Amino acid sequence: MTSSAVPASQSPAGEPRGKPLGWSSARRVGSRVPRSIWPLIAFLVLFVIGGLIRPNLITVDSLIGTATFAIILSIASFGQTIAVIQAGIDLSVPNTIAFSALTFLGLVGPLGPAGAFSAALVAGAVIGLLNGVVISKLGLTPIVTTIAMNGLLFGVILLVFNFSELTAIPEFILAITSAKISVLGLETAAVLPLGLALMAVLQLVLSFTGWGRSLFVVGSAAEAARLGGLPVDRIRIGGYVLSGVLAAFAGVVIVGYYQQASATMGASYLLSSVAAVVVGGASIFGGRGSVVGTVGGALVLAQVSTLVAVLNLGANIQQLIYGVIILLVISLYGRRANN
Repeated sequence: MTSSAVPASQSPAGEPRGKPLGWSSARRVGSRVPRSIWPLIAFLVLFVIGGLIRPNLITVDSLIGTATFAIILSIASFGQTIAVIQAGIDLSVPNTIAFSALTFLGLVGPLGPAGAFSAALVAGAVIGLLNGVVISKLGLTPIVTTIAMNGLLFGVILLVFNFSELTAIPEFILAITSAKISVLGLETAAVLPLGLALMAVLQLVLSFTGWGRSLFVVGSAAEAARLGGLPVDRIRIGGYVLSGVLAAFAGVVIVGYYQQASATMGASYLLSSVAAVVVGGASIFGGRGSVVGTVGGALVLAQVSTLVAVLNLGANIQQLIYGVIILLVISLYGRRANN
């Protein structure tokens, strides 16, 4: 007569001891949900919490206001998304935003709005190119390279620009950012559909082009990609160039929406751009991420900002919360990767 023994570390149902029945099933179900969906769920939970704290926050106008704030943060974070996917990071985003925005305003007179806009994007591309070349060809780490670039740009901004003269904002920038338009009978700032259109274009590039897919390959296994014949250095440089261009575009958008510019206008996007990307489901170690997820992460941060304002906690507490969120998300994804 034989008997079957149940391992001491497991319950009769095959579940690890100390965990409730159905734990593995719940984890399997959770793992099937795309990462870009979880930020949207988190946003809805926070939105409901905000309504419980202050019922007048659960309105269409409040939702549109939060979405508008989130889409501006998303535009500022799209370049960061590209950098993180390829296992890098771009900490020069804040002053790339400021430098490009001030370049745009400074050149509107001599070059006209279209020429100044093009010059701002070129400035962002050059900054990204320098970052990419130093990281890929000289072997410096992305953190050191981009934070040094951020400091260098701040010095250039203080030396070059006369802020008292940079006040004229072209009408066409106002028309595509802060102007009110009607969408499905709802009034919203033009920057909201602009940001969503940019999100769609970038997601198509990442998902359906060879270069976009190569970013994920390089981010996941750079050496394997190199052995497989991919031009890893060129792909990385291209990623940083695109990151710089998107940060420059964000600078022009921010100027148009808020109708002001300063040397520190991009400072608040240093931590928040990384937070939006990480909360949106990207791996800080590379190889995973999406601009759709970044928008979801920005929505979460925008709702956190709303709750901080409602509770009158202050901007410093908001930055602290962003930092805690980054640490929690990174630790959570790290545990999932090890399981």
